Amino acid sequence: VILCTGSTSAELASQIRQGRQDGLTVITYALNIASILSEAPGLSLVMIGGILRRESSAFVGPHAEQMMESLHADHCFLSTVGLDVEVGLTTLDIMEAQLNRRMIQAARKVTVLADSSKFGHRSLSVISDFRSIHCVITDEGAPAADVEKLRSRGVEVCLV
Repeated sequence: VILCTGSTSAELASQIRQGRQDGLTVITYALNIASILSEAPGLSLVMIGGILRRESSAFVGPHAEQMMESLHADHCFLSTVGLDVEVGLTTLDIMEAQLNRRMIQAARKVTVLADSSKFGHRSLSVISDFRSIHCVITDEGAPAADVEKLRSRGVEVCLV
């Protein structure tokens, strides 16, 4: 699996650490995710390198993208700064958005982890529209109209 940076992804990493990891390989470019998973028994950790973006404790840039291009994963879990049903997924950093696009391309399935506060928000750089997104996991506060639009486009939406 591929895990991006962010507090929501860190929570997923904590859940992975507490569960069975035998045979699981996690690819990440995020220092916080690597730190959480670094001592998980039975788990293989692949750390993407590049230019450190201190604001998100993530490695980005051309070297990170090149490394990501050479990898494949069954599943990518992606968090986002903004989720707008018309524009797509957005983030604050252009290089991070480019790396996130590579992550999406490398995975067979893409799940977006976004709490309801991300809905209707647009940030600087577009990561992707929803054509490559299979599932969105969010909370019950997500706007019902947006949830229905996503579902009508074939995106599974899980309300938790």
